[in-house]
Amino acid sequence: MEITKTSEILSALDTLDANSSESILKALAVAENEEKSAMNLYDKEKKKNLGNELESFFDFMYREETMHYAKIQELKKNVKDGSSKKITFEHQKHPIIHFKNHGSGEMTAVLFALWREKKAVEFYSGASAKTKGNVKAFFDELVKFERGHVEMLEEYVESMQNVGELIMG
Repeated sequence: MEITKTSEILSALDTLDANSSESILKALAVAENEEKSAMNLYDKEKKKNLGNELESFFDFMYREETMHYAKIQELKKNVKDGSSKKITFEHQKHPIIHFKNHGSGEMTAVLFALWREKKAVEFYSGASAKTKGNVKAFFDELVKFERGHVEMLEEYVESMQNVGELIMG
């Protein structure tokens, strides 16, 4: 699972110019890598949690990130073609999970997912601030999705009965 280094994210944001297709494509390449990496994480965790309540959570996250990846591909094509077509997103209802006691492996996966989603919010917020038009609207939409994921994950962490024991040892 390839995680984009912070230096790569900062470089893409530092050089992002709303009037430069090349810099927009560079930022989209970072986004593409992040979404693909998240897809791989959630698919792996979904398979590890077959038959328990975390399976539906990781399946939901996998489907969300798969959609984001496809939309990034669509925007890349539009930028390359000089198209100004607005890209729309489909919204899904997230699963309701009632965590009880989970092992450290499950908790680690949820905390890692939370960290990744917060990192995505920061990147997409920064990209939105430096773009305009439909590209800005695209990044704004990704910010909304990722913030929703963060809120959902934070709810899940807070509802875990043994979270303190797992974190503090």
